[in-house]
Order: sequence, then C-alpha cells, then structure tokens
Amino acid sequence: MGLRGRIMLLTVGLAAVLSLVLTLVQLNSLMTVSLRFTAERAASTAHFVKIYVSERAEERIRGLPEPASIREKIQLWRRAIAEDNELPNLLGSTLAQTRDIVEISVAGEKGLILASSTPMKRNTPLATRLPLKELLDLGPVNRFLAVLWVHVDYENTVALGVAGMKEPVFTIQVLVSSALLRQVILPELRRTMVASIPLLVLALVAAWLVAQLALWPISRISQALDRIASGEADAGELQHPAKEYSSSREFAAVQEKLRMLSEQFRGAKEFKGSVEVLLERLEEATFLFGPDGKLILCSEAGERLLRSTRPAMAGRSFDELFPPDRAVGQLLAGAITARQPLRDVVVGRLLLSVDQLPGGSTLVRMRDAEGRRIVESQLNLSTRLAAINRLTGGVAHEIKNPLNSIALRVELLRNRVLPEVPSAKDEIDVIAQEITRLDRVVRTFLDFTKPVELREKTFDLAETTRGLVELIRPELEQSNIRLEMSGLEERAPLLGDEGLLKQAVMNILRNAHEAMHGGGVLGVHLGRNGDEYRLTITDTGAGIPKELRERVFQLYYSTKEKGNGIGLAMAFRAVQLHNGFIEIGGEEGKGAAFTLRFPAQRAEATD
Repeated sequence: MGLRGRIMLLTVGLAAVLSLVLTLVQLNSLMTVSLRFTAERAASTAHFVKIYVSERAEERIRGLPEPASIREKIQLWRRAIAEDNELPNLLGSTLAQTRDIVEISVAGEKGLILASSTPMKRNTPLATRLPLKELLDLGPVNRFLAVLWVHVDYENTVALGVAGMKEPVFTIQVLVSSALLRQVILPELRRTMVASIPLLVLALVAAWLVAQLALWPISRISQALDRIASGEADAGELQHPAKEYSSSREFAAVQEKLRMLSEQFRGAKEFKGSVEVLLERLEEATFLFGPDGKLILCSEAGERLLRSTRPAMAGRSFDELFPPDRAVGQLLAGAITARQPLRDVVVGRLLLSVDQLPGGSTLVRMRDAEGRRIVESQLNLSTRLAAINRLTGGVAHEIKNPLNSIALRVELLRNRVLPEVPSAKDEIDVIAQEITRLDRVVRTFLDFTKPVELREKTFDLAETTRGLVELIRPELEQSNIRLEMSGLEERAPLLGDEGLLKQAVMNILRNAHEAMHGGGVLGVHLGRNGDEYRLTITDTGAGIPKELRERVFQLYYSTKEKGNGIGLAMAFRAVQLHNGFIEIGGEEGKGAAFTLRFPAQRAEATD
C-alpha cells in the first residue's frame, strides 16, 4: 500500500474511531442518567416508607399505657408495625407505581421482616444485597455488563433508629432488579444506536471525500519518493516542477526539494559503506599511517589514549608516537616494517590490531583489554551467582517439602498422643511453632530469590516520595516526630518500576520511624549530583555502628528486637535492580542516614 493509500486509510479510520467513541460516550451517558434516576427514585421511595412507618408506629401505640423504658417502647412500635394490615397494601401500591423496583420490605429486630410488598417474605430474615451505589460506581464496561447480562437485585436501605441506640428500630429495604432495569434501558440504547448508524456512515463518506481531495496532489510526490527510495529516480525527471504543479507554488517547492533530495540520496548511498565501517570503529583508538610511516588520520579515542590533539600529532612517525622502548612500540615497529598484520594482541591493558592496506598504508586499532576482561569476569561471576541462586532455591524448595510432611505428622501426633499423655502438649506446641517459623523463613527465602520482572516506566521520584511521606505523616505526628523535607518540589524523572521503588523507600522510612522511640526528626532530602539522583533519609535515633553497616542488608539480619530482617534486604535488591546504590551514614548515638542513588540519564534518554 502506497503513502496515499495509507494516509487515506488513516483518515477514514480516524473518523470511524471518533464516531464510535462519540457513540459509546452517548450510550454511557444515557446509561448513567438512567441509573441515577433509578437510584434517586429508590432513595425517595425508601424515604417515603421511612416517614410513613414512623408516623404509623406512633399512631398505633397512641392511647396505650406509657412504657417504662425506651426498649419497651421500641417493642411496642415493632409489634404495631408487624400487626398493621394496611402497611403491606401501601408497600404493594407504591411498588406498582415504579418500573424497576421489585420489592419493598420493613425489617425489625435482627433483620426480621415485619412487613413487605411480597407477603410470603414476612417473618423471614432480611437478605443482604449489593448496594445500588456499587452499580453506579462501576466503570462503563462493567456497568453495561452488569445491567445487560447479569441478573442481580440491588438494594437501597434506610435505617430508622432512636438516639443513643446502636441498633436501628426499623430497616427499610428497597430492591431494584437488573432485569427490570434492562427492560427500561435497553429500548433507549437501541434507539440511540440505530440513530448513530447513519451518522457513522455519513462521517466515513465525508472523511473519504476530504481525503481524496487533499491527497490527490500528493500521489505524484508519493511516486517520486518511491522512485528515490528504490534508486530509480533521475534528477532530470524532477527538473521542472512548475510544469507538473503550475497551479500550486507549494507543491512546486516540494518537487524542487525532492530533486535535491534525490541527488543527496545518491551521494549518501555511495558513502554508506564507508560510514558503516567508521561507526563500527568509533569506540576504538584508530591510527592511519601512510607508506612513509607518518600519521595521516587519528580518531577521537586515539587523542584520549595519547593525551594529545590531532593537529599536534599530524605528520609524526609511528616511532615518535609509540617509542620503540615500550612493548607497543616494539610490536608496531615490527609489524609496520615487515608489513605483517596483527589480530587482538594483548599488550598490557591494550588490545592491538594492525591491518596492512593497499598502497603501503597501515591501519592501527587499539582498545582497552582490561575493560574486556572486566566484562568477561563480571559475566562469569553473574553466571556463577545465577547457578548458586538456582541451587539455593532448589535446596530451599527441597527443605519446604519435608517441612510440610513434618507439620502434618505433628498434627497427627497431637491428636493421637494428647488424649493419652496430656503432659506432652507443651513439647508438641514447641515443635509445631518451630516448624511454622522455619517454614516462614524458607518461604521468605524463596520469595527473595525469585526473579523480579521490572515494569519500567518514567515517573517522578519527587512526587512518589512526597506521596509516601504524606502517607506516614499521621503516624509520625502521633509519635512526636517532626518532618524536614527539601528538594521534593523539583521534578525528578526516573525510569524504573515505581511500585518496587515505592516499597523500598517505604521500608527505609518505616525503619527510620521505628528507630526514634521518644520522638525526633525525620529528614527526607532529594537532590541531583551530576548524572544521578540522591534521596537521603535521616533520623535522630540510635544510629547504626560501622561494624554492622555491611550486614544490615543481609536477609534475616536485623538490629531491632522484633525485626524480621526482610525490609532492608528487599529495599537493597530493588535499588540494585535499578542500577543504583544504597549508602549508610550518620553517627552512632546521633542517628542514621540512608542515601539512595539512582542514575538520572536513563530517564532523560526516554523523555
């Protein structure tokens, strides 16, 4: 499909999507208005029944001796409503005036129905239904499904009580049926959809016509672009734009630009091979020596390697740049003199390659061999760590299976032994508790060693930190802890898993809170230092001794009496997964400081 066809398809498709979206918005608005009207009708019905029941109860006990207590009066009210024969008739007539209410009931003590529009429900417990408000709060899709495909009754309840009494005297329940709602709403939805079909067709036809008119002049340009891309275009074909588009100066200008583009494209293709070779060598220090052994060309990496500039090195011989008394100079002198190539020869921290070119020139390439060894070492270390991780995970899994068996046998032993030897209860309880503790340790270890899949997106680290601080602010105020914040007003975009980093920061905030038993100051400071963000969380607690700082991030290690040693380990792992670091500072006896460092350039590259 050509450019013209793609643009036309996009235009018509966009018109179709917009028309469908507007239709769906209209249907959703219609559904929302209908449901709100039903909710208001159910609420007004419940309120009307509430007023009637209140007045009817007072009316029926009028003339009777005044009860000794409020509880006796409540019993008289309930008995009066239960014995009232007119109330069910009123509920039935009220129900008949609505189209979507299926039942109205009045319940008394413990939800027992005293009167209902359905006589057989009397003296039965009041069934709890889903509140009608939940249907209104659903999203558009779920709301459509609930009304059009699910058969559920929703309730609107009103309580009638007495001041000072927790339990209501009467509970009025109005049930709305989704089946009746469907009968009311579905015809309106059908009418709206039928009316939208001609409008949709009209919008598509109009979009197609507009696209045809707008894209007709572009068809020639599209053909020219295709010829340029395939390399078939000739500059002579695009030499006279005014003849083809004399009616439009804008398109004539575009045609002239296409002619120039064709010429530039042809030249670019000729140099494509050379550019690709140069791009592959950008990270290497490259030196080109002529037949006389003097430097002709040097890359930027070569300047950094020799700590000089290209103008200063131009015209100098290879033995001046690389003295023969050094290992690199000796190898170069031998290779250039004998015109022998070299491939990836390790010389100290350099990896040296020499290529002999036609005409007597020599191309010398150097790169950091130490960096390569470091990468290989890190890859080997990562492979070994992954193998150890799989091994320890397997061992933990093998420990967990017998633990389950032991726990089951202990319960069987408890059932068999305790009836005969009651004194063994304490010992069996200790065994069961230790098995449970060990099982929890193994499960935590398995969770910790499980691979984590990062759900990366760009988010504002400052905004996320502010939200966490506001979340724990009430707890800090109750503990008489004062907050000091800085740097959270500036935006700090970061690419990462926001949920994982939220948990990490929250764990450190809670540790700082728990470290200050008698009040203190909790500091949260965010700043940028070069290419990284630094989030520092400080407290005025007891601090962490220097000899223990390397251990606080170990799994199950904790300096607190009731700590489980999981929170900081999880935080450390989350920060490491984002190529970050955690540093511990502060002074023992004066408080601790945790600094979380994250690379900032990853987020900037995605902005």
